[in-house]
Amino acid sequence: MARIRAIKPEFFTSDDICALSPRARLLYIGLWCEADREGRLVWAPRGFKRRYLPDDDCDIDALCRELTDRTLVRPYGDGLAVIPTFATHQHVNPREAASKLVPPPAHLHAPSRVIDASPSVADAQGGREPKEREGREGAGRRPPGTAHTLPEGWTPGENDRGWVRTARPDLTAAMIEDETERFRNFQAAQNRTAHSWGPLWRNWVMKAASAEVLARRGPAPAAAAAREPLRLTGAHGVWTFRLMAHRPGEPWPAEHGPAPESDLDNPRLDDGQRRQWRRHHGLPASWQKVPT
Repeated sequence: MARIRAIKPEFFTSDDICALSPRARLLYIGLWCEADREGRLVWAPRGFKRRYLPDDDCDIDALCRELTDRTLVRPYGDGLAVIPTFATHQHVNPREAASKLVPPPAHLHAPSRVIDASPSVADAQGGREPKEREGREGAGRRPPGTAHTLPEGWTPGENDRGWVRTARPDLTAAMIEDETERFRNFQAAQNRTAHSWGPLWRNWVMKAASAEVLARRGPAPAAAAAREPLRLTGAHGVWTFRLMAHRPGEPWPAEHGPAPESDLDNPRLDDGQRRQWRRHHGLPASWQKVPT
């Protein structure tokens, strides 16, 4: 059974490798895939020819002799062989099955002159760069974690609130709470996920309209009585979000589902949704018509 192995550029400039013929170099790489996690393999030159050089007109026995003469591969026992430096240059995936072949004599594991023939297979199979590069390229990466949807009733932490008081001193506490509610509704309707919601909330608040802009839009509606926060969930939540994004004077897209009726008396809307829609577009409380 062939296994996944890896190779470094330095392999091609090693003295032992450069002394081999081109096909012998390719065969040697193929034998890495043939070997088990201990570097042991069944020595079957005819099989190597079929698997690794199937369309090449070559003498497989002569190629194998090139490898054994330079002790890059050492036959032993009854039809077995070992790559002496396999354990030095290949660090196999820990999930790979243990070797089932008879171990070779200890003297066959002699040091080789091939330098850095391959990086860690665990690194190569996991999609990582070799360890010597982690200090340079691995810095600043996000720590491992699982992205998740915004928890119900999420509120920004004290650090985030302190940051926004410094970055946006023009926003009152009430305006920050309004923006937080819009942020929750938007994320719930979009079903977005994130590793950390604080930075996204900060970015949202940074784009919030200032008190001066809101003043140009007209007087704010009268404060509403305390009510349960608007929950946008399921198909109704998506429809409600699209209504909130619907700008006065624009046609209602057919693909958005049931259109609002000629006014805001649509039974699908509660008073809180009507107020939120007017406030979102800076409309006075008396405004009723929703163009269709």
